[in-house]
Amino acid sequence: MPELRKCATELTDTPEIFMALIGAFEQEETEQLQGEYTQLFLNGYPTTPCVPYESVYLEKRMLGESSIGVQAAYSEWEMTVAPGLIDHIATEFEFLAFLASAESMEGSLAKDARTARETFMKEHLCRWMPRLAADMAKSARMEPYRILAAALKTISCTD
Repeated sequence: MPELRKCATELTDTPEIFMALIGAFEQEETEQLQGEYTQLFLNGYPTTPCVPYESVYLEKRMLGESSIGVQAAYSEWEMTVAPGLIDHIATEFEFLAFLASAESMEGSLAKDARTARETFMKEHLCRWMPRLAADMAKSARMEPYRILAAALKTISCTD
């Protein structure tokens, strides 16, 4: 966690919420966190409130048409992903991190990466992530997941 704390302090946008998030996760028992994670994201009863896949939010099914568009965006940058994780939120954020790294380069690569990031946010993540965050805020019983929902809500989808 020390390395994660160091990275959070270097954020220029809302580092406080990420420090609070780290602190909240540190204070909870691993088994409790795992149980809450399972309830929220994997197999809650009677339904799973926060299925972390774009196609589930947009089409009510796994690996729907939206996942084809996500895969196309990855392919443009020669990024390969396990088939079952194409439109998972973690994979989409990993792709954005990859693009952010490319944006730090010079020349046309940076410009292309910026354009790809803006397009991906508009056409994919921003179409469903705010609803995931709202569902998480409503369904989470533990503070770390409520803070995570608040952190997701800080991501701007209005540009």
